[in-house]
Amino acid sequence: MSGRRLDRALADGDLDGLLRLIDDACDDGDWDVLEQVAVRSRPAHERGHQLWPAADHAEHRLALEAPAAQAAAAVLRDAVTFGIAALAEVAASTHTWGELDAHLGTVAVGPLRSVVAHERVARGEDLTGVELFEDPIGLPLRLTTWEPAPAGPTIGAYAIDDPVPAAGRLDEVEPAGPAEAGGPDTAPGLSALLELTCVWAEQSNGQRSAVGVHGNAAQAVATLTGTAGRRRSLPAEEALALLAWAGASGGAHGRRRGMARGRFEAWWCAAALAGLDTDWLPSVDEMGRAIGELDWWRFDDGTPPSGWHLQIAVEDPLDGLAWALSAGDSATPIG
Repeated sequence: MSGRRLDRALADGDLDGLLRLIDDACDDGDWDVLEQVAVRSRPAHERGHQLWPAADHAEHRLALEAPAAQAAAAVLRDAVTFGIAALAEVAASTHTWGELDAHLGTVAVGPLRSVVAHERVARGEDLTGVELFEDPIGLPLRLTTWEPAPAGPTIGAYAIDDPVPAAGRLDEVEPAGPAEAGGPDTAPGLSALLELTCVWAEQSNGQRSAVGVHGNAAQAVATLTGTAGRRRSLPAEEALALLAWAGASGGAHGRRRGMARGRFEAWWCAAALAGLDTDWLPSVDEMGRAIGELDWWRFDDGTPPSGWHLQIAVEDPLDGLAWALSAGDSATPIG
């Protein structure tokens, strides 16, 4: 019966019918039909039908809900056009490394296997000793003692629940005096901070700005916002979690980059701020010490922000440097 429904929906170009079939196949655990929807819907444009949304959704549901063999096959097809998250992250959110790796192959799949591994590591799985043949992430295959506990998003069939981390109570700050622009001393950290939310600006409605100064964090915030605003001191672990959340997020409309990429962006940004970006990859102990020597704050300009937002300030008291980033995105439809 499902096969006939699929044939008819494909022949008629019935997108709604295909989406209903996907839901029914998931309810029934009919993964073979779901895979047929994924594979056969995409080339329907050759017959004048635009059915790629059904193909994308079927691949997402396979990665999310199907047994590991079918989930891994969806990851390896890597065919999604506009999915709500990369399939490597989707599959890793509901399957262990051992379950997936048996179906991922080795050298032939290039970086996809490695990305899945790092997605599992970002969720707290220890993969020390796993050999990765082409690794675009390159971070340690276990969370360090100074990294935050994993707190990934909830990936559902139709949406991702990944709220902005709560800012907590921000207190008023005494007005700060002027600060000298940082120039080359602060350029690497400035670039890394802006990279955290580049997807918000390039693929969505977002805007971002940042400064680096010779001075302290209060002066950096005042230089960026024109006001002393409010702020709260952050433990290094919470600051890293915030960097990783931003690096993973797609904002309101951008393509989500995933927890593995978010973890990488947090490492890269922290290393650049600490002056450890020139000889990549720093050792775990060196990174941990350097991150602990930085001072971190959440801040705002006195008005609580809305939508997707990241306001973070960082100070290197040993070198007398500081940075501030303000980024935001809204759910207003593009165009």
